[in-house]
Formats: sequence, structure tokens, C-alpha cells
Amino acid sequence: MVKLRVKIGAKGQVVIPKVIREKLGIGPGRILLIDEKNGKIVIEKFDVDEFIDWVKRTRRKIAKDVYRFSLEDEFQ
Repeated sequence: MVKLRVKIGAKGQVVIPKVIREKLGIGPGRILLIDEKNGKIVIEKFDVDEFIDWVKRTRRKIAKDVYRFSLEDEFQ
């Protein structure tokens, strides 16, 4: 792994080097996730299609649990 130095701009912006953008297929308008872990900045690609699939799977699971209960049962 090669570490590249980048500079933070006046507005807090960081330019991801071209070699890394090309390697990861990151282009203009791409959404990334950024986090801090153990004192380090972690940036990950955000795959919208993968997220939508996750929401669909999770929504179905949650919906099954929700529909097992009724509001009438909650207020009794």
C-alpha cells in the first residue's frame, strides 16, 4: 500500500488522488462514506444499488415483525 499525501483545503475539502479514484472507479458525483476509527479517517465507496437492496431486505423483515402486532393489543 502506497501512502499519498493530500492537503486539506480552506473549506475542509480533500482531493482523492487520480490513481486511487481510477483504481476504485470513483468519479464526479459519487457518494462516499467517511468515518473515524481509532484516530484514523476511513473513507469507503457507497454503493447505492447495494444500499437499496439492503433496505428492501430489511424493510420486509421489519414489516413482518410490525404486522404481527396490532395497536389494539398495545393499548390493552
